Amino acid sequence: MEKDLRYIELFEIYQGLLTDRQRELFSSHYYYDLSLSEIAEPEGNTRQSVYAAVKKVKEKLDEYEEILHIYQNNGKLKAIAKKVSLKDKDLGEQIFDLIGK
Repeated sequence: MEKDLRYIELFEIYQGLLTDRQRELFSSHYYYDLSLSEIAEPEGNTRQSVYAAVKKVKEKLDEYEEILHIYQNNGKLKAIAKKVSLKDKDLGEQIFDLIGK
């Protein structure tokens, strides 16, 4: 479950780098909670082909993060913002507004 949440967060960051089809498959499976079979059936695809496509999207997300480190850096910034908030709540909130909560 935690790994799924990580991929959802990676998707939110890097979805603009994916094709329309990749975004559609990932969203259907992770946001709309459709099974692989439910995604495959209307288009005449197999469950296995959808699984492979979703797996490829996850690999791409991992690849983008490995190169760009946006997810990792956001986590570090959030930790810093929490510490700052203890001393200066307004400044902490400004940081959270910039990086997202």
